[in-house]
This record gives sequence, C-alpha cells and structure tokens, in this order.
Amino acid sequence: MFIQPYSQQELRFAYCYRVYLRWRTHRARPLAPLGMLDQSVLEIIAGKYGIRVLECASNATDLLVLVSLKPEETISACAGKLKGQLSKWLREALQLTQPAELLSNGYFACTVGKSPREAVERYLRRQGGHHGYAERPLPPVFVESYELTEEDEAGILPNHSMVVAQFHLVLATKGRRGVFGSQEGRAVAAAWRNLQASLRAALIKVSFLPDHVHLAIRTHPAVSPAGLMERLMNSAQQVIFENFAESILQAGVEQLWQPSAYIGSYGDLTSPQLRKYIHNFVGEADVAGSVKLHEGSSWHLEFSGDSL
Repeated sequence: MFIQPYSQQELRFAYCYRVYLRWRTHRARPLAPLGMLDQSVLEIIAGKYGIRVLECASNATDLLVLVSLKPEETISACAGKLKGQLSKWLREALQLTQPAELLSNGYFACTVGKSPREAVERYLRRQGGHHGYAERPLPPVFVESYELTEEDEAGILPNHSMVVAQFHLVLATKGRRGVFGSQEGRAVAAAWRNLQASLRAALIKVSFLPDHVHLAIRTHPAVSPAGLMERLMNSAQQVIFENFAESILQAGVEQLWQPSAYIGSYGDLTSPQLRKYIHNFVGEADVAGSVKLHEGSSWHLEFSGDSL
C-alpha cells in the first residue's frame, strides 16, 4: 500500500504559541539604556523576524518579555534573534566601538497559554467521557500518561539555559473518519515514544479517540512545533498503514490525517498571569525572581555570573 507522506509546507495550523523569556546582563553589570527600553523599541527589533511582543519590562540588569511566535519558529532561534539585535541596540546606545559582552550567555524561557498545565492534562484525561465513549464495555480510546526519565530530561533541556517548552497538540483523521481503537492508539504512542530521542521531545500524555488525537508534550527549545507535528503525523501514518491496514480500508481514507492541526503552548502559569507579572515588575527588589512551574515547588531564576 502506497503511503503518501506529509510535508510541513502543506500543513496548516490553528495555534496559540506564546513564550516568556528573561535575560540578565553579563555578570549582572548595570546598563542604563536597558532600563529605558520600552515595548515600542522592542517591537521594532522583533517585528523584522515576525515575532510579536505582547508585554515587556526591563531595568538596568534584566529584560522580561512575553512573545507570540509562529509554529515554524523555535524558542532558541527566537532567543538568539532577540539577543543579537538587543546587543546591537545596546552597543549603539552606549556608543561602543568595540565588541563587548553585554548580555548573559544563558536565558530562561517557558511556554504559556490560556490554560495552565493542570487544566490541559485534566482535559486530555476526560476526553473519553466528554465524547461519550467511557461507558462502553470496550471503549475505543487509549489514554496514557508518562513520567519523564533522566534520559528524557537530558534530551529536552539545553546546556546553558533553562527552558520549559510544553505543547498541547490536536490531530484529526482524514474526513474525521473513525480509525483509532485502543490497539491502534497504543501502537502509535509506542512508536512516538521510540522516536523521542530523535524528536528531541518527550510525551507527557496522549488521548486517542476514533477520529482525533490529543497530545501533551515537552520539547527542546531548538524544536519547532510545526516540524515536530510533521514527524509525528508521518510516524503515526506509517504505523497504521503497515500494521492496521484493515482500519484504513474500513475508514475509506488514503491518508491518515487532515493536513491541518492545532498547536497550543501552555505552562504552569497562564498568559494573563505572566502579563500581570511583567507589567508589575519592579526591578530593584527582583534580583532573583521565581516562576512557579510545578505544583508544590518553584524553579528559581537565579543568575550567577553570566549564566542563568
């Protein structure tokens, strides 16, 4: 059976992809122009790259910014573009004629969205009941959660920065035909798990229903959501066509997926909470801020020398 793969260029996405980033100056050295940076200037810097600035604040040592990205963009590329242009702006503002280390090598970043992590994972867990499948003797659903191992963490964390990138992805079958049962869902999830190292991603939760699939996933900051989606779609299609041809024939489809999907970033804080935090940022008292990222604990944005 011929399998027509998907290419990223043909895919269309509904998305909400928001990232909070924070930098400190090199060795926390105060730079007066940084404290005068306003959103209009940062919008000009970011706009040439298609990066939309939603909120920003700064003082002489810190820059906090909430941005909206396109699915093809990566967090690390966004950080590199902003840092490069911001360093150039600072050199001009300081009237420097020689190269200088102005910003720290590392940065902190986390995805945010309209709903917090707990709400997203709860939503995925309840999909079977929401669609009326839970009461069947053999529900045609497959729901599974995964604990991140040390190997998973090593594959998704960058070397010199702290980044927590989490996404809620939704894929629908071609024509919304019923293809997935629990066996098909388990097989596709296993294939995705086997690909995690090469994907530079780690599954948190999957929820398979007959005609669509929800995933919660963490990624390395160098991974674009659009590129990740392409690889997930092609991997799943190969598994189903090669191992469950009868399901494809019964559904009467020539490809597994609709050439479209949903990509939503999320985190332990929502976009409104982050915007409020940035808006109320007061600098002098905020030498080591903290952002709550996991229930019952905090990851502190502690700056030491030129790293985060």
